[in-house]
Amino acid sequence: MSEQPLDTFELWDRDRDGLVSVDDIISGIRSLGREVDVDAVERMVAAADTNGDYLVSRAEFDTAVVGGRIEVTDADAAFEVFDVNGDGKISVAELESLIRHVGAGLIDEPAAALLAAADRDGDGYLSRAEFRALLDFLSR
Repeated sequence: MSEQPLDTFELWDRDRDGLVSVDDIISGIRSLGREVDVDAVERMVAAADTNGDYLVSRAEFDTAVVGGRIEVTDADAAFEVFDVNGDGKISVAELESLIRHVGAGLIDEPAAALLAAADRDGDGYLSRAEFRALLDFLSR
């Protein structure tokens, strides 16, 4: 586990201008050598954007997360976003970031317990399929 918790807003704000744009998220994912579902990223930004400027400020991001308006409707897009190091699997630290920023106040279980329950192959990480199954379970 890292000493500093991951801040999803800061991860997405690639140009450090205090705003997250569709381009910020796309460039971050592409920098990991990954393909991007541009439509899914646009939907995610639109869900948090309250003033119609196609940008997400820290306040809009925090409001969206606290208000539960950011929903994980595209498991593959969420996997790409939260697989911060691009290794093709979700670690405990990456799952903690997801819980903190998307499931804040909605998920009571510790990340390690969720990972252990969803980790079907016992490798200590969540594969794309295991991650999708966990999201399906959490959405019930």
